[in-house]
Amino acid sequence: MSRRGWVALLLIALAALSWWLQGSVEPVSQQIFEKMQHEPDYYMDEFESTALNLVGKPAHKLYADNLKHYANNDSATLERPHLVVFRSEDEFWDIRAESGLVLNGGETILLQGEVIILRITATDIEALQIYTSNLTVYPYVKYMETAARVKIKDGRGRTTAIGMKTDLRQHRIELLSAVRGSYEPQSH
Repeated sequence: MSRRGWVALLLIALAALSWWLQGSVEPVSQQIFEKMQHEPDYYMDEFESTALNLVGKPAHKLYADNLKHYANNDSATLERPHLVVFRSEDEFWDIRAESGLVLNGGETILLQGEVIILRITATDIEALQIYTSNLTVYPYVKYMETAARVKIKDGRGRTTAIGMKTDLRQHRIELLSAVRGSYEPQSH
């Protein structure tokens, strides 16, 4: 083979090696970039936030032992979140979970692990306790839902179901399937 042939073969080999190196290095750098993008840009311990309604009164409050915010998708993770949704001055819903995720600028809150929901009223006559997991809450519209098992206790009995949709404004709880209940008559 002539000297020109060897030089051409060497150039082709270098071009192929460059193309291979670029292809193998770029995905790794892309993975590192994506990982860096999902690193928290700030965090807070003992986090507390209050959203006000149109007349300046609390609409809901969110507390957490720890909050980590991620700039790449404007989400935040929560450790031991505690959400209080006010229905009126005399009634609110107290919701606690093991962990959580805040999405859409706080319009959606995913509560994960064991979730305990209490309806608190001024008279506590209608005390209501709900136990579930993986609850999605839309605090601004006062709505929550889950596809998980639900257990409800109140002064009149107990109910279990799979799945729940709750409109807090309307006092409406819709149980989706496998509903079972027991009723304890009130003595007069």
